[in-house]
Amino acid sequence: MPRSGAADGIQRVDSNLMSRSHHFPSRALIAAIAVCALSLGLFATAASAQAPQGGALPKNFLWGTAIAGFQSEMGRGRDIDRTSDWWSWVHDSANISSKLTSGDLPENGPGFWSRYSSDVKLARKGLGANLFRLGFEWSRLFPNAPQGLPAGASDTSPEMLRALDAQADPAAVARYRQILKSVRANRMSPLVTLNHFTLPGWIHDPLAVREALRGRGANADLPPLEKAGWLDDQTVPQFGRYAAWAAWRFGDLVDRWAPINEPMVVATNGYVNIPGALAGNFPPGVYSFTAATKAIRNLEAANTVAYEAVKKMDPKSKVGLVQNMVAFTPGDPASSADIKATAHADYLFNRLFVNGAVHGDIDGNADGVLQPGEKSLHGRRADFVGVNYYFRGRIKALGFSFTPKIPILDFLPRTTYRWKLAPTARECPTLCSDFGSEIYPAGFRQVLRTAGSWKLPVIVTESGIADARDRLRPAFLRDHLRQMRAAIKAKDANVTGWIGWSLTDNFEWVAGYEPKFGLYSFNSATLKRTPRSASVKLLRRAMTTNRVP
Repeated sequence: MPRSGAADGIQRVDSNLMSRSHHFPSRALIAAIAVCALSLGLFATAASAQAPQGGALPKNFLWGTAIAGFQSEMGRGRDIDRTSDWWSWVHDSANISSKLTSGDLPENGPGFWSRYSSDVKLARKGLGANLFRLGFEWSRLFPNAPQGLPAGASDTSPEMLRALDAQADPAAVARYRQILKSVRANRMSPLVTLNHFTLPGWIHDPLAVREALRGRGANADLPPLEKAGWLDDQTVPQFGRYAAWAAWRFGDLVDRWAPINEPMVVATNGYVNIPGALAGNFPPGVYSFTAATKAIRNLEAANTVAYEAVKKMDPKSKVGLVQNMVAFTPGDPASSADIKATAHADYLFNRLFVNGAVHGDIDGNADGVLQPGEKSLHGRRADFVGVNYYFRGRIKALGFSFTPKIPILDFLPRTTYRWKLAPTARECPTLCSDFGSEIYPAGFRQVLRTAGSWKLPVIVTESGIADARDRLRPAFLRDHLRQMRAAIKAKDANVTGWIGWSLTDNFEWVAGYEPKFGLYSFNSATLKRTPRSASVKLLRRAMTTNRVP
């Protein structure tokens, strides 16, 4: 689920500020590697790469499509979930009036909660998919905070699981089981995301957190906070209990789990909203580097406890992370400063979190230097690396860091150009989607090479484009799939599956329904689905023949 930016031309933070490689002993080495990487073609350009071709993919390759709970479940004012942080965020009158959110509302969505049976059939019969990704809404399953849990009981103990189960919403449990059974009955394998951006309101009150941090400096210590979401250390064990229960309750129907969707987007779009420079405007929409680094630490810890819990309760399943990756390139390829800054962006946004999950390397202050107490703090906590890829990010070096909290945050990423909700943004330099994202197929291979560096299976967990008229999508799909095939043939990465975002148009977070990512559109009054025929035809041919066109 692609992220959206501010509605009036403030550049969004989709391609954020946090991630890079496994063992980096010094920032000097980062710079040296950056220069070498450019000469070796790490920051690929479309002109320098031979055009990849179509052809067969490995046997048993997985082809899928996806939906996400908050973005897709509600429709026609029905099946409403009012208990999440995102519900309060997008209904907040101040956010709407200031155009921090679009004013569109999730209750007017595609209605997957009631239409799941026909939608699942669309994925199988309309596209030919054998993999289906969906998300559970924690707030639907537990609209209220669990109370009276057995003291001293482990999260995976029968006493704890039964106590949680007694407080889960039985209708939501039954419906998610029906959806999973439908997926399996249609000969598709389910991949379930436990946390796709939203948190229950009893864990996170974003409006209260915003007010508590208003007027505080970006580097200031955090005040005492209540219902602080990923800023509260207690969210980590709460998430672990939820993950254990979910694997216990649904594990008989699930083959693959992803604990957290795009953790770096959560951290940056929620906590690094720099006035006049970068703004993702996710809840709680604040500007605090202190908060961002704390959120990253808690998100990594939550991934760790969830992995352990799910593997204990559902040991035959595969549990992997889902990382949004941006193809960063120097704004000026001849500038050594831009090259170095590009390596910093790549480290902070693309690699830092995955290093933690795969190697247990926790770069606590995100400075690119692993201290002795930050290396190998735990074993591998991912069975596969999920990659979400959408666009290029052009990097401009600043010559200074935004903050001492993150010393290598010394760049500005440009990832969004002019589009309908950002009419004053800079013109697209090449070819952009309806969402103002620069289309860059060569960058797909670039990020797959990065994902392959962890030597785990790779699943493309999201790939797609906002294109209401389906003018660009067929070529986008063809060119990106060819880049993926080239990466497989060159052994850049062991890519085992590809998932198209998304099955239907949906609620694209603060941008609402304006970006049209769906392979099928929907009528908000009738919920009727209409295929974007050229793209559906192309993907059906690819999925049913296991060949890239």
